[in-house]
Amino acid sequence: MLRRAFSLAGVSQKGDATEVELLIKEVGRGTAVLRHLGLGSNLRLLAPLGNGFSLDAGPHRLALVAGGIGLPPVLFAAEVLAARGTGFDLYLGATSAAELLELKRCGRAVSRAGGELVLTTDDGSRGEKGFVTAALGRRLSEGRAYSRILACGPTPMLAALTLLARGHGLEAELSLEEPMACGVGVCLGCVVKRADGRYVPTCKEGPVFRTSDLAPGWWG
Repeated sequence: MLRRAFSLAGVSQKGDATEVELLIKEVGRGTAVLRHLGLGSNLRLLAPLGNGFSLDAGPHRLALVAGGIGLPPVLFAAEVLAARGTGFDLYLGATSAAELLELKRCGRAVSRAGGELVLTTDDGSRGEKGFVTAALGRRLSEGRAYSRILACGPTPMLAALTLLARGHGLEAELSLEEPMACGVGVCLGCVVKRADGRYVPTCKEGPVFRTSDLAPGWWG
């Protein structure tokens, strides 16, 4: 089987070892195999790849936005930001309440940062009903100020978020969910088009891209 690309949900030191945390949703044969591995199983891990969110503080707090299983890198960023004392609000959206993940961890990070945790579900089973981008859009229209947006989730969500950010004059950093078979920029299965016309592999020049660096055709 080809490699699977996963974002890190956390990294910590355990003595001389480095422990990484992954959240894996079972969507096919490959993820099913990974989810049902026994304790003590050995796996090959090629990491870290590419880049991550820029976590420097600005004049306002940050808006962190996660859609479904796109939560891991956003949660990782939230916990690092909370430890640094950088303010942020966390927007977490999913199709239903059952798909809202790690709510206690999210709540602790947001509380430590003095921000707001906004939950949305498509079916209204928890939090605000509708898309997470709509919840962010309402607050921006009400005058809430952010330095920039950090986000990960399905491509339609990220495209809508790009349009929203551009409409409010905000820069956004998107962690794209592209398939990465090789992880070293050879197979070209994860390429995206940049604003300068170049096609670049997400595994090497991403997965995080600023919206201003992506070609208009990606989000429009």
